[in-house]
Amino acid sequence: MSPRMAMEERRELVLREAIPVFARYGFEGATTAEIAKRAGVAQPYIFKLFDSKKALFIAACERNMRTTQRQMQDSAGGKTGHEALEAMGEAYVERMENDRDSLLMQMQQYAACWDEDIQRTVRHCMQNLWNMVVDVTKVPVEEIALFFAKGMMCNVMAAAGRSDGNDPQWLPVLMALWPEKFHLPNGQ
Repeated sequence: MSPRMAMEERRELVLREAIPVFARYGFEGATTAEIAKRAGVAQPYIFKLFDSKKALFIAACERNMRTTQRQMQDSAGGKTGHEALEAMGEAYVERMENDRDSLLMQMQQYAACWDEDIQRTVRHCMQNLWNMVVDVTKVPVEEIALFFAKGMMCNVMAAAGRSDGNDPQWLPVLMALWPEKFHLPNGQ
């Protein structure tokens, strides 16, 4: 028998297990029963830790975006300008490639913005991410806007399973987004 977990540890466990469920099924499709099962807790305990499924979804959104922001900021490692922007972009691409749940959770949180509370949370998380990129890189706002636009296109391509370079229709787009990573076969 394992030792009893503190309530905060259980909360963290539930939150960690909620992300893959929300990533796959979205806010409306995910069930607290599935999350409870993955976390090894009784379903009513979810509501002791979080007031509602929406509160759990919002906490999962915040966690996912904080992790993304921290990874991007850490990747800059004291760099500024375009060097920092490039390092952040590479870290983000690595996260997309290696943590599909994180990517899909982001997509689900945007899709759930029909709810005003979730929309407010997403806006706040994106503003924090934006502010961090501005503070670290100190590049012109137009370049940061292009950086975020490129990231959103990367999100869509990764979610659609087309970020690996194996689809000739999408290869020119990948080459435009990541010229250092992708090139035409046989020097074309």
